Amino acid sequence: MRPAGIIELGASPTHKKAFYGVVKPLITGEDRDFVYVAPRIRARVKMRNWTRAGMLRTLMFTEFIV
Repeated sequence: MRPAGIIELGASPTHKKAFYGVVKPLITGEDRDFVYVAPRIRARVKMRNWTRAGMLRTLMFTEFIV
């Protein structure tokens, strides 16, 4: 599994609080710029298109998939 993009928009304070409540045991590493999380949490996002590098462009969070 590889990263497909970075969600920068759309997460409400309620969604952020729910995420922070469950993410701590999933953290696998950390450096100066990023916190790495095991890919266990799924989310539905809206996207604009794909980049040449195969990443999703302009992601907007919609909802968590439970």
